[in-house]
Amino acid sequence: MSSHQERVQQMLRSFEERVQQISKAQDKLREVQGTARSGDGAVTVTVSPAGAVLDLRLSPDAVKRSHTALQQDILKTIRLATAAAAQRVDTELEPVLGEHLAEAKKALNGVAE
Repeated sequence: MSSHQERVQQMLRSFEERVQQISKAQDKLREVQGTARSGDGAVTVTVSPAGAVLDLRLSPDAVKRSHTALQQDILKTIRLATAAAAQRVDTELEPVLGEHLAEAKKALNGVAE
């Protein structure tokens, strides 16, 4: 086999490996969620990486607060859970995207805006 053919074969193997990595990452990303609790544990929120609330749990003590304090705790906990989900996405994508992770995130943020 010529060196040109060997290079082409190596490129094809590398491409196939990358496709497999991306497929595995996609499978893992479907399962990614972020969960956070308020400081006193009264509010627990689970979100998708995009921040969609998947679950919201309030302890009996949560409803003893003023509505504005509860609202603030819920929103803060949603932000914390979203940050946790985003970190998990980064953890899953970093092995696949490597040095291109920041670039991909920037592009995705541009789409979301």
